[in-house]
Amino acid sequence: MQFESEFTLNRQHFEECFDQSLPFTKNKTPRYKFIAALLLGGLLIITFTQEQKTLGFFLLALAGLEYFSFRYRRAWWLTRQMWSKNSGNTIKLNIDDQGVKIHSLHNNTQLQWSEVTKVDETPKGLMLTLENGSFNYLSKTALNEQVIKFILQQNK
Repeated sequence: MQFESEFTLNRQHFEECFDQSLPFTKNKTPRYKFIAALLLGGLLIITFTQEQKTLGFFLLALAGLEYFSFRYRRAWWLTRQMWSKNSGNTIKLNIDDQGVKIHSLHNNTQLQWSEVTKVDETPKGLMLTLENGSFNYLSKTALNEQVIKFILQQNK
């Protein structure tokens, strides 16, 4: 099998990647215990010390930062991707019997089928899980039905 396709790394592509990858992430909820510990520690330091209360306020700020980093993680991730040097570039995707090759102006990636431990189908794409635990997302907009079936068969 030999398949070639091109797509552009634009905001819509990044949004799809983030939204479809979200079920595969580790932190699905905020780390409430960590935030509570920071708040409690900060309040205890502010309440019960006579010295400077800078450390207490620092812990309270860290608790707020931890909460807002979870709350706005999608916006922050999208912003970082849009600022990346590959944003707006055309990506060339090659899929063959060896694996998946992704070529861009600033980055070339090659995934061998032997490195792929699991392939999950999402509503809008395919999530490839690699041996090292990392994930790679392929959008169905850049693939056809024959290639999707081929990729799903590589998992078996």
